[in-house]
Amino acid sequence: MTLFNSMLKHDETLFKDELVLDYEYLPHILKFRESQQQHIATIIKPLFAGRMGSNILITGKPGIGKTAACKHVLREMEQHSDKITGIYVNCWKQDTAYKVLVDICQQIGFKWVQNKKTNELMDEIAKILNKKAAVIILDEVDKLKEEQAIYQLVEDLFKKCIIMITNDKDFLAMLDQRTRSRLVPEVLEFEPYKYNEVRSILEERKKFAFYEGVLKEDIFEPIAEKCFQEEDLRIGLFLLKESGNAAELRSSRTIAKEDVEKAINKVSVFQQSKAILDDEEKELLKIIKEHSGESSLKIYELYNELYNKSDRTFRRKLATLKENKLVEVRDMKELTGEPSPRIHFKKS
Repeated sequence: MTLFNSMLKHDETLFKDELVLDYEYLPHILKFRESQQQHIATIIKPLFAGRMGSNILITGKPGIGKTAACKHVLREMEQHSDKITGIYVNCWKQDTAYKVLVDICQQIGFKWVQNKKTNELMDEIAKILNKKAAVIILDEVDKLKEEQAIYQLVEDLFKKCIIMITNDKDFLAMLDQRTRSRLVPEVLEFEPYKYNEVRSILEERKKFAFYEGVLKEDIFEPIAEKCFQEEDLRIGLFLLKESGNAAELRSSRTIAKEDVEKAINKVSVFQQSKAILDDEEKELLKIIKEHSGESSLKIYELYNELYNKSDRTFRRKLATLKENKLVEVRDMKELTGEPSPRIHFKKS
């Protein structure tokens, strides 16, 4: 019988609580983002006194806690007082003004949206929200296909704070001057976590996710190192979960080095599956895959044949692919004298 003592039974698991490895999971305490949360709380604070709050644009790479920090502040705000309505909208899912306003209507309990036009929806939202105050988070705000929703929320709501989250540092420059002049947002940039911060966050998630002794320190270390290298906390959570799954497939009671290595080998596939791309970005990625190694000028010409868009739009789309680690842009000027860098598709 000793042969089977180290094997998991069919109804056993290594996971104590797998939910804490979900990136959408919001811990009770969000570590190492205290100063950013305090900054966000400060711009909301005037709303409690019936005054106007400020607007803010939050930027930074994917997977470094921007959304979590904002949601954490929203949660604490709602626990502190009922004077302010908190609203969260994912603009990648709700990418038009109409969809954004329908989502807000659903969150504030207005159900009669059918057959109503965008302006009519905004009128109903204003009637409800202007009775109190509102904090509205527009996550992935750069994915909006039109600025109308931002302009209307700023223009029609009296006491509000608009929080916009984006990976695109140049987002404000892309907005119409009229919208920018109404917003006048502060800008808060999130920096990637330091190594000790990455390790501490993942150590805590590991503690709650697995039973004691499942993942030993020397086996855990490569997970923390890979996560820090990629500057994306989602990678660390993915590696913890995948390593556990790999060990369970072997019916092992502990995670081994080979399980972590298998998980690390899946990182590139995970990154591509998590990339949030619109139709144009997907088509641009396809062009780059077919013409990997060509100059950026050539890639732009091929893209422009399909969409007839400006160079600025092309650069924004390309930046999204770079942020999601789907392509590499290599400056060849020093080697070849070519002024145009070359774009390479990153293989899985």
